Parts: sequence; structure tokens; C-alpha cells
Amino acid sequence: MQRPHILLIRLSAIGDIVMASGLPSSIKAAYPGARVCWLVESPYVELVKHDPGVDHVIAWPKNHWQQLHRSRQYTALYRAVTAFVKQLRNEHFDIAIEAQGLIKSALITRLSGARCRIGFVSKEHSHRLLTEAISKPVSDDFGSEYKALAQHMGSDYYHPHLTIDAATSQRLYKVLRQKQIPQHFVVLCPFTTRAQKHWPLERWQQLIVLLRAQYRGALVILGGPGDAATAEQLAVATGIYQLAGALSLAESLACIARAQALVGVDTGMTHAATVLSTPAVALFGSTCPYLRTPSSTTRVVYLDLPCAPCKRRPTCQARYDCLVNITAPRVWHTLQQVLK
Repeated sequence: MQRPHILLIRLSAIGDIVMASGLPSSIKAAYPGARVCWLVESPYVELVKHDPGVDHVIAWPKNHWQQLHRSRQYTALYRAVTAFVKQLRNEHFDIAIEAQGLIKSALITRLSGARCRIGFVSKEHSHRLLTEAISKPVSDDFGSEYKALAQHMGSDYYHPHLTIDAATSQRLYKVLRQKQIPQHFVVLCPFTTRAQKHWPLERWQQLIVLLRAQYRGALVILGGPGDAATAEQLAVATGIYQLAGALSLAESLACIARAQALVGVDTGMTHAATVLSTPAVALFGSTCPYLRTPSSTTRVVYLDLPCAPCKRRPTCQARYDCLVNITAPRVWHTLQQVLK
């Protein structure tokens, strides 16, 4: 096969895209000379578009399609879907790598027209739309499923990485200067999508008190626009810098790359710190922790209770003991270790 054209599908979310970021280089190691195209949801394009292993990015306009469906513009929706499928087919993909493991992503893989379709066995039975499927390994290794996918393709090389372009770094620098944020700072990432992954706000408040008393640098809170109100409350109460909703996704990554360290829950920004080699303390509770990472300066705090990980089926009547019982002094002690 001369210069194979390969489609990589990992649509979302931030953390999974970060962990899957080693796949383009793995694909090129397995298929020398390959042209790699990454298909990703529109909000996450900036995560992958500067990757030197990615030759082209296709944005999946999921939000636009949902908007058309909600407004009952079915003819416009049909035309949008048809045009998207035509765009995929015009690329003439030889191989499609389905790294999501869901029906929607497997269906897109099938619609791409690629004859060879590689991906995961899934509970949704989406692997029936593939030509090759592997089971996700049970492992405490960072990005273990994507590493297994790389090995299935014949590549032992797997190194997750994120590329921050100079323009993004310059925009971040202007924000830091405008906000008068000191050169040395620790990033806090308290926010995530599911309640069973949250470290309680009172614990964050306790940690901030410890940091302000014993850490000489500044504290910066990161998050999305929906987190800004809660972050503002923390910032007003403690006098720290609140950038939740003030930075783009790419700028947030640049901020993490400049930080002395990061403390965060099981969320994409925390995983990004590991990939960017920023010292990090990752707080896990109801979700499976990774204990082996590509960074020697990532520390995972995990209580390993008998009920953990419960994932989406908590048995504690929403007490979330696995996270509530992680104390602020323990997190501060762990942070001291990575700061050294």
C-alpha cells in the first residue's frame, strides 16, 4: 500500500483526546509514509490541529446537527449529514481507526468508506461495524487502551503529547500580564462533569488556606465558562486568580504548561498536566485511577475503598466517601513532594 490514508476517530472528550494523543505517531510508525486525518468534535479541534503527526483535521459538527434536530429542521439536517458523509468519502480512506468505542463513532467509521476498520469491542456492540476489534485492557497504565490499539497495529511506540503553538503561548502571556499573575503559580482544577468525581468544595477551600499560608507562589483556578461562578466564589473568598471561562481550551493548556504544578480531579486538564510534564496531583475516587504514567512527577491520591471504583453506580447514597475522606493536608503533603 503506497502512502496509506488513515482516519483516526476520537471525537471527545478532553481527557480521552489527551490520552489518545500518542496514536498519530504510533500510526505513522506502523504505516510509514501514512497521511493521518483526525476526526474530532468541533470544540476540540484546537487540541489536535498542531500535532506534527496529524496531517489534516476534520471537525464533526455534532452541536450544529443537534441544534437542527431540536429546531425540527430535518431537511437541513439531512443535507448537513449527507454533505459530511460525502466529505469523508472524498478523502478515500484506506484505514479507519475507531478509538471511541461507541455506536456513533463506529457508524462514522463505517460511513467513511474505509475497507479496513479497526477499533474496540464495546458494550454497545459497535464492533460489529468494524473489520478488526480488540478488547480494552484492564490496566492501571495511563492511556492503556490506546497503547493496546497501537500495539495491535504493529507499533510499540506510544508517547502521548500535546503541541502548543507560539500564537497561543503569546495570547496566554498577555492574559497573565494583564491579570498581574506572578511568574510562579500552581493551577487548581476543581471542576468535572460528574458529581462522583468532585472533591468537595470545602476540601478545596481547606487546601487553599494551606497553600496561601505555606506556598510562596500564586494560585490560579482553571475551568470552563460554566464553572466561572463557582470559581469566582473561591477566588473572592481567598484572593486567588480566577481564569475559569477566561481562557480558550488551548490557552488553558498553555497555562498548565507554564505552571509550577497542578492539583486536579479526574478531568481532562489534570491528564493534560501529565502529558505536558507539569508536576501534578491527581485526585481519584469513583473512577479507575492510572498509577503508571509517562510523567515521573504525577502523583495519584486514591483511597482504594472496597466500593471503589463504582464508576457511575455509587453505593454510598451520594456520600462519596472515596473523595470526602481525602484530606487537604494529605493533598498538600503530596503537592510538596512534586514541587521538590
